[in-house]
Amino acid sequence: MSLSVLDEYIAGLYQATRVVVSVSGGKDSIAMLLQVLETIPRDLVITHHQIVLEDWPGTVEYCERVCQQLGVPFYCTQASYSGYECLECHHRYLISCATLSIPWCRACGSRQAAYLRQVESVLDLVEWRQAWPSLSVRFCTSYFKRDNFNSWARANAHMLGEHPVICLGERALESRGRAKLPVWRVRSGLKQGWMHEWRPVLSWRRVDVFQKMRAYQVEPHYCYELQGMSQQDMYETDIEGGPRMSCVMCFLKSPEQLRTGYYTQEGRAVMERALAIEAKTGHTIQYGHALAEMLA
Repeated sequence: MSLSVLDEYIAGLYQATRVVVSVSGGKDSIAMLLQVLETIPRDLVITHHQIVLEDWPGTVEYCERVCQQLGVPFYCTQASYSGYECLECHHRYLISCATLSIPWCRACGSRQAAYLRQVESVLDLVEWRQAWPSLSVRFCTSYFKRDNFNSWARANAHMLGEHPVICLGERALESRGRAKLPVWRVRSGLKQGWMHEWRPVLSWRRVDVFQKMRAYQVEPHYCYELQGMSQQDMYETDIEGGPRMSCVMCFLKSPEQLRTGYYTQEGRAVMERALAIEAKTGHTIQYGHALAEMLA
């Protein structure tokens, strides 16, 4: 981090009017919350959870329970979109239900449109787009994480104040893409310069994250043990990778992790709908690899 960015980072935290910790329920976001509470005055810290219907069942309740244990205010929102077809050019598009204006077609500008359906989950979105997300087009994250939070932030601007900060739990060791992320930068998609992003655990190892949770007696989400992680794996083994907290049918998961989701009571309903959508659209969850084949 350059000196200029470091100065901006320190000044930004000093001036913060509200620090919002984005909690997914995964190990990194919970450890991040603990780190933030050690760093920032407690009365400035709140949490926000973006509800994703394909998460492991009970995730919202888990996040709320942890926040209650730590005495931190907890907020959550679920993104919802209305799908339309333009009556002039037949372009199909989505409008956030948080948008009150009359929908207009970005292809031709017409406001004459027919309502088609609601899109309220990642699998709804896969069905609407007739395609799965990919590393280059992670529309699941943009629609149900980033845009969801930004809509909530705009609606709660008065509570957040003039210089809010959003804390994100990405770690550099997770992927090459995340290794390129900065610790501190302006949040995009909002009023220019209003909100900043802070990644407090960007340099942490996986074992650091689990050990931070153990130090505060915070139990990890049940999905880690369900997907095969032992206590030794969590707290003593210094390696990266392993089970993910993300959606049960996340396209980034290995065949083994996807099978775990399918052959457990908690994940079966999500996986069965994913199978049905893959069969209907003909577009496979991973390039060259059908979900049905990986689960066989």
